[in-house]
Amino acid sequence: MKRKLFTGTLAFLALTMQAYDITGLLNLPEHPERGKWIQCIKVDNPQVLSDITASTPLTFRAKGMKRAVVRCGKYIITPDGADLDSEGKATVTLNPKKLPAGPINIQIIADNAQNECDIYELQLWNAASKTAKTQKGMTKDIPERAKGMRLDFQDDFDHGLSISKDGRGARWNAHKPTFGDFSGWPFCDPTEDEDGPFALRDGYLIIQARKKPGTKGSTGLLAPVDMDGKGYWATPPFYMECRFMAHSAPGTWPAFWTITNIHRGPGDELDIIEAYGGWGEKNPNNTGYFTTTHYWEQKDENGKQIRSDDKLIKITDEDTSWSQGFHTYGVYVDKDSTIYYRDGIPVHGIATNHMSYENKHVFLINYAIGGASGWQIDLERYGNRSNMYVDYVRVYTRH
Repeated sequence: MKRKLFTGTLAFLALTMQAYDITGLLNLPEHPERGKWIQCIKVDNPQVLSDITASTPLTFRAKGMKRAVVRCGKYIITPDGADLDSEGKATVTLNPKKLPAGPINIQIIADNAQNECDIYELQLWNAASKTAKTQKGMTKDIPERAKGMRLDFQDDFDHGLSISKDGRGARWNAHKPTFGDFSGWPFCDPTEDEDGPFALRDGYLIIQARKKPGTKGSTGLLAPVDMDGKGYWATPPFYMECRFMAHSAPGTWPAFWTITNIHRGPGDELDIIEAYGGWGEKNPNNTGYFTTTHYWEQKDENGKQIRSDDKLIKITDEDTSWSQGFHTYGVYVDKDSTIYYRDGIPVHGIATNHMSYENKHVFLINYAIGGASGWQIDLERYGNRSNMYVDYVRVYTRH
């Protein structure tokens, strides 16, 4: 099928689309060409995924490094940097009053005069404040792109989680319907285990990636359609969005996406965000993420497979990455245009393929670890524990 030209309502993108570029941010080692990557940072206190309730010493070691910068999103905890002692040790005070409530991610960046560097991300929960929902973003306000539509689906995870291993008898399916789980650490059925793939806290869905000794690991996926194909499908034209934050570590692969066909055969796939975590040799080393439109098993007029449309969305100096703060990722689909959004701002657009408009879509939210991404998995220094925090998901349609 011949793809349409980039025309019509896409023209406004030229005026409103933002360019994302992290280059030069605090002179931090954001790119592998900066120097040699050495995985050397170890955190002694606080523990990975622990709570902080008062001013807390962050004690870490970075053998061979001389200087470090510590930040949480846009907030630079050490604006003048932190000098490390002869053993590479340093202690920095975390003041919860200056940090967002609820889930946070403390990033430590260390380097030395030999241009060697390392980045470590420490996931914590700021429990010092009782206003953990101050970060939560779903309001009654209608997103600009959804004006004129009606709210067709929403879940802000404030009222429990209805999920089953196959989606039958529940709102959510814990696996990709009807085939094709793709994570290196398997997507697993919901369990009562505190380290199971799903948990709720203060209105956040927590997708928990864990690997206990002697296991293949576990992590989670959500789809609102069961293994019989029954459930919620979004009918174009629609606008949908999901707000979340995840963890950048070797192998982490958070995503929000749609498919028009849950069986084998032709169909479209809209990857609203695919983010690949990890810093160091043989890692993505990228603060940005990808939007991708796949045209599965579809050929052009010459009989060749239609190539996917891939776009790397970089991050500006003034913004935060997908692991350093909550952001809202969305997609709008009508007959002419498919437009991808980040925090309400269009970041990429293409002409809508006929399959995307003529078929309903099921969306998926997942926290894959390695697997089909092809990137290595190395979560050892995080105790093989990593979280994705989902604030809400909602869909607006004209039907």
